[in-house]
Amino acid sequence: MRINRCLFFLARRFLGRRHQESFIWFTGFVSVVGITLGVASLMLVLGIMNGFSNDLKRKIIGANPHIVIEGDPYLYDYEKIAERIKFLPEITGISYFAQTQVIYKSSLYMIGGYLRGIEGNSEISNLKQFVRQGDTDSINSEGIILGSELAKELGVGVGDTIFIIGGLPPKEFLVPVKGIIEYGVYNIDVSVGIMNLRIFQDKFFSGKRLANIGITVSDIYHSENIAKKIREIIHDAKVNTWMRKNKILFAALALEKKAMLLILSIIIIVASFNIASSLMMTVYRKIREIGVLKTLGMTGSQIRAVFLIEGFLIGIKGLVYGLSLGSVIIWVLKRYNIIHLPEFIYSISYLPLELSGKEIFLICAAVFVMSLAASVFPAYKAGKLEPATALRYE
Repeated sequence: MRINRCLFFLARRFLGRRHQESFIWFTGFVSVVGITLGVASLMLVLGIMNGFSNDLKRKIIGANPHIVIEGDPYLYDYEKIAERIKFLPEITGISYFAQTQVIYKSSLYMIGGYLRGIEGNSEISNLKQFVRQGDTDSINSEGIILGSELAKELGVGVGDTIFIIGGLPPKEFLVPVKGIIEYGVYNIDVSVGIMNLRIFQDKFFSGKRLANIGITVSDIYHSENIAKKIREIIHDAKVNTWMRKNKILFAALALEKKAMLLILSIIIIVASFNIASSLMMTVYRKIREIGVLKTLGMTGSQIRAVFLIEGFLIGIKGLVYGLSLGSVIIWVLKRYNIIHLPEFIYSISYLPLELSGKEIFLICAAVFVMSLAASVFPAYKAGKLEPATALRYE
C-alpha cells in the first residue's frame, strides 16, 4: 500500500507545477486540453447523431406498423390470416389498412398524394398521438384526416371540404376534413390523407374487401425475429418489418455516424501523442531524479509504473474535464434549444441530443486505453536508465 502511494506521489510530482516547472506543466496542460476537447466533441457528435436517428425512428414507427403482411398488392382474406397469428405473445395489436395514390383538390390548389384507409384499435390508438386538430373518432365516419403540410398546401382546415380524385376508373369524391395530423416527417405530412377502411374500399376499390395487415409488437427491435415466426405460419403472403423497409436510410445514418466518430477520434489520438511527448520531456527533464530514485533502491518496473501512472492521470484529467464540458454543452442545448433548424428540411425545429450510458463507457474506455498506450514508450525509456548514466547529468 505504501509503495503504491509512493508511486502516485512521484507521478503527481513529475507532472510539474505551474510556477516551479512551467515547461513540463504546460506540455501536460496541452495534453489535458486535447483530450478534453476530443471527449466533448465525441459526446456532442454521438448525441446529435443518436438524436436524429432516434427521432426519425420514432416518427417512422409512428407513421407505419412495426410489421406488415401484404399481398400482391393486397390480401383478399386478411381477416382469416390475422386469426392465424393472433396467438403469438409478442403481438400487441393487429389492424388492417390499404392505400392508393390520389389527387387532392381544393378551391385553391390541386396536389398529388396517397390516401390510406385504416381499421383497428392499434392503428387508431397510434394515430391519436399525432392528431393536432379534430379527433380520431371521426375516422369511423364519412370524412378524412389530412397531413398538416398537405392541409397547408390545400389551404383547408377542419370543417372544410375537399375533392379526392382516384379509383379505377378515376372518380371525384367530395369529402369533409375531420382532422389534421402531424407525424413530423415532412414527406409524409405533405402527402397523406387517412379515412375509414370500409369507406375507402367502397369508394376506391368498388366495394372489394382488399387490405393488408399491420402489426404492432412489444419490442420493435425484435421485429425481425417476430416476422420470422409469422413467415413460418403464413406462406402465401409477404412479411416485411419497419427495419427492412427503411434499411437503406438507417444504414446511411449508421455509416455517417461511424465516419464522424472515426474523424473525431483522431482528436483523442493526437492528444495521446501529446501525452507521449509530454512524458518523454518529463523523462529527460527528470533524469537526475530518476537516477537518485534508482540509487535509493527503486526498480526499473517501479519507475515504469510511475510514468504509466503519470500518463493515466493526464488521461483521467482530460476525461473528467471533457465529460463535464460535454455534459454542460448538451444540457444547455437541450434546455434552451439554442440551435434552431429549418423544420421543412429536418422535420424538427431544434437540435435533438440523446446519449446513452453505453456510449459514455466506450468513450471512457477509449481514453484509458490511448492514455496508457501513449505512456508505454516513455515509461520503458525511463525504466531502462542506469543510475550511473542518469547521475552523470548531475
